Amino acid sequence: MSQCSSGAFSHPKPFYLLFSVEMWERFGYYGMQALLVLFMVKKLGFSDELADTTFSAFAALVYAFICAGGYVGDKILGNRRTMFLGAIVLAGGYALLGLDCERFLYPALGIIIAGNGLFKANPSALVSKLYDKGDSRVDGAFTLYYMAINMGSFAAMSLCPIIQKHYGWNAGFLVCFFGMLVAITNYIVFRSLLEPVGSEADFRPLSIKKLLLTLIGTAVVASVSALLLTHLTLAHEILYAALVLVALLYGREVMRAEHHERANLIICLILMVEAIVFFALYQQMPTSLNLFAARNVHPYIFGVPVEPASFQALNPFWVMVISPALAVVYARLDKSGNDLSLPGKFALGMMMCCAAFMTVGLAAKNFADSTGFISGNWLVLSYGLQSLGELLVSGLGLAMVARLTPERSMGFMMGAWFMFQSVAMVLGGEIATMASVPEHGITALQSLDIYDDLFLKIGMVTGGLGLVMAAFVPVLKKYIRE
Repeated sequence: MSQCSSGAFSHPKPFYLLFSVEMWERFGYYGMQALLVLFMVKKLGFSDELADTTFSAFAALVYAFICAGGYVGDKILGNRRTMFLGAIVLAGGYALLGLDCERFLYPALGIIIAGNGLFKANPSALVSKLYDKGDSRVDGAFTLYYMAINMGSFAAMSLCPIIQKHYGWNAGFLVCFFGMLVAITNYIVFRSLLEPVGSEADFRPLSIKKLLLTLIGTAVVASVSALLLTHLTLAHEILYAALVLVALLYGREVMRAEHHERANLIICLILMVEAIVFFALYQQMPTSLNLFAARNVHPYIFGVPVEPASFQALNPFWVMVISPALAVVYARLDKSGNDLSLPGKFALGMMMCCAAFMTVGLAAKNFADSTGFISGNWLVLSYGLQSLGELLVSGLGLAMVARLTPERSMGFMMGAWFMFQSVAMVLGGEIATMASVPEHGITALQSLDIYDDLFLKIGMVTGGLGLVMAAFVPVLKKYIRE
């Protein structure tokens, strides 16, 4: 499918359809994410700890079932069909949440988990099939594809808190449903562009039996997930068991691989483990950093008023700003023969994450006013550093899988990448609970001390891990084969 043209923005037409579908799907997801923890704390009366752990369990389950959706896309229904089915299920979950978020919270979240499991791995698997192995455009393509995610999330995180403030929680969540409708409509109108692309299952006639089994499995996943969100300890235990299963299946893939593929798969696994640390810290955005912004940050950016929940939109804003420039840098470095290796980019990304948390931690400790509040401008800088780190780790994670794994198991490997993220979400929730603050009976100055201590500790630990990762870059780089 790959074409011979090169450059940062020279990509096949199907890439731009997938770009659009992913953008609107992420609009729905991140709009919900922007509101969910604050909804639990402010509307349902959850403690910080319960809200953080519930959201983290939800996020972990969202990622845990992506591996199954990748398998369905690879072997059963096909990547295209599974992606479309997942979008339909997601729309149903958001519609239920928008109808009555208090009454239907857990069933809606269960449906969203199941829909995301079907959807998430398949667009990225389709993107990977647009390029030949060794195509220099892969890193740039996945960086731009990652920008699509952040375009959707920026719009949603900016809009949904405003809608919620003026029209209520149900209206805020209902906006997410309309985002999914746009994604579905886009795919239906332009689906012919994707007809030459897909897994082997896409080119076989649709089996009604397999479709029914998939629908039954989706209903079971939604029901079990909704139940697990009310039994968080059990949810965590199941997630860890699922990780063990995926690790075993990954090991089987390594053993079955050809000799020339094996080193790449092992390096891919090492980088996935490294990424767990990054995503545990990324999970602080909707949890501890979100609550910190609501309690200890003046709601202004360079004098412009913002909703506290909308500070999260700084992350996708920076990604959109940095992504095109980074894609150009990758293209130029590739032409000059001086491109950083994947392990090098991962290590640099971790150091950026360290700088992000040190920035907000030091600002909270040294630049807060007498009431315990800091300027929102500090979050602009912190989120900028975090976003650069995100592009180097998460943005290239999909490209890493595309470059280092065999095409025959691409969907499973994409799912494994997301499965490792699910464990990171659980760990991220545990980290966030270290800054749990009682909603009543505590001053901003007291909560400030709790948050700055957590953020500085995160920064120091992350910096140490980043240095260790950097030390192993030459070894990993030596054995990568493309």
